[in-house]
Amino acid sequence: MSRSINAVLLSALVLPGAGQLYLKHYGRGFALIGVSLACLWILMDRTMQLASTVLDQIAAKGDALDVDQITELVAQASNSSGSALVTVASLGLAGCWLIGIVDAYRLGKREAEATQPESKD
Repeated sequence: MSRSINAVLLSALVLPGAGQLYLKHYGRGFALIGVSLACLWILMDRTMQLASTVLDQIAAKGDALDVDQITELVAQASNSSGSALVTVASLGLAGCWLIGIVDAYRLGKREAEATQPESKD
């Protein structure tokens, strides 16, 4: 398998920036990893806050809840403040993933072209 395909698979399946590290473009790789991890941190933090809010509301009700009531509590909690930050973090993570894949492919192809011997006609 070519280095460009390996780099693309690393960036697509492991973490954005992993393919750049594989191709020894450390600055790009660590930048993509840093932004991706920051976006993941925001998403996980918001998810934990949402789960805590819903669990507190369930505990306050005291009685048994059915799935529809729990769904309603989750919908109410997710419409509160902070949803813009979640949207930005989600778009940032998706953007990093796309940039990581495309850039890894481009860098791998450029590396492959630079190492190929010139053909003599």
